[in-house]
Amino acid sequence: KQWYQRRVAITAGKAMVVLEDIYTILASVYYLFASRVLQPILNSMFGPRSSEHCNTKILSYSILADIKPFHAINLREKRSFLLKFGGTKDLSYLDREDVTLYAVSEEEFVFVRTKPGVDLYNMEEHPFLYEIQHSSALEVLTATHSTVFEYLKSKPKRDGRNIAYVHNHGRCGSTLIATMMFKTKECVVQSEPNPILSLSLMFNRQKFVINRKTEKYLDLVRATFLLTCPDPQKLYFIKPWPIHTLSLLPLMKQALPGIRELFNCRSIKNSVMSLKKLYGYNLNGVANNMILLLPANYRNIWKKIKCGDGDEAWSFLLLCQVHAFIVETRDRDDIKTFSYEFLLENREEFTMKLLKEVGIGEEHLNDALSALENHSQAKSEIISRLTSLAGAKDVSLSAQVMEWIVKTGNEEFEMEIDRKTGKFIAFY
Repeated sequence: KQWYQRRVAITAGKAMVVLEDIYTILASVYYLFASRVLQPILNSMFGPRSSEHCNTKILSYSILADIKPFHAINLREKRSFLLKFGGTKDLSYLDREDVTLYAVSEEEFVFVRTKPGVDLYNMEEHPFLYEIQHSSALEVLTATHSTVFEYLKSKPKRDGRNIAYVHNHGRCGSTLIATMMFKTKECVVQSEPNPILSLSLMFNRQKFVINRKTEKYLDLVRATFLLTCPDPQKLYFIKPWPIHTLSLLPLMKQALPGIRELFNCRSIKNSVMSLKKLYGYNLNGVANNMILLLPANYRNIWKKIKCGDGDEAWSFLLLCQVHAFIVETRDRDDIKTFSYEFLLENREEFTMKLLKEVGIGEEHLNDALSALENHSQAKSEIISRLTSLAGAKDVSLSAQVMEWIVKTGNEEFEMEIDRKTGKFIAFY
């Protein structure tokens, strides 16, 4: 009976994946038609005209439709919407509280004005900022890089000292940490703000690898963070999208000398098992698509060593994130590491150290610890949808996969990994 129930569950799960694949194909066709056919027609009818592009104005668009395919992380930008040009606005429009930075591209900054009464930063209701920012957008605004740089010159100079940023490799407890900070009510928590991801993906598309010598992007990095965290009187805590954002590491301290950086990690074995539980039968295709969005050096390594799809591909993604951190911190000791295992072993000591690093008083310890009572991602639409489709029963990693992880970590990334636990030796 148990065998029969398990087979039924697996078959049902696979059927749901097929339906999801059909939906994804249809959504992609709709997106291509809307963005490649309808949008150019609207632009030719309503503008903007070349005369309306200038360095002292921002362009305003009304949103006609949301055309972004589900979970298309590389399409969270202006082309996520079908837009109608509505004219220009003064730069002072960016000072409105309901106008926030939404994305960064090679040519422009993209802002959205959101619905009245929506609290974008309430993590209990909206675990991921990009979800609620996208779904509540009423108006899209764009400005060239030079326009925004001029706008920021009119603001007080800042070095990022009111920003704490937790680098992470995913499925390592970073959303839980962000929720702990939210519970203190002492900082504005931004969980996976889209501008950080879009900036990183822009860097990842380059044929060269971003490093400390890539100084031409410093103004862009600085502007992105200052616009994401606009109030100099508030403390901000940023938990970025994990998989692709570590390409920012070499530039952040140069662009914002005062920023506080942390690194959150977990055993690679447990992280991949968590990914399998989340994505289930969707695991293989998702992982390979995400590898295509990595920086060029990591894409080249994967072409050389590619071995299987699911478990190996996800393991490779996580190895890349940790390797980028190790490379950046070879001559730095200012980024403190916080492991998920440490949180499980001694939650009070972990939390006290975290609060101190972020700049929050120890009197908020119990508030932060209260976050451990609930599922930090329970109200995320995307997480709920993925989990309902996953259908994964066996999330374990085989001895063969663990051997591949240890071997690849040692030969390609010069890191030592415990074969039994999957822990990165350098962090424990």
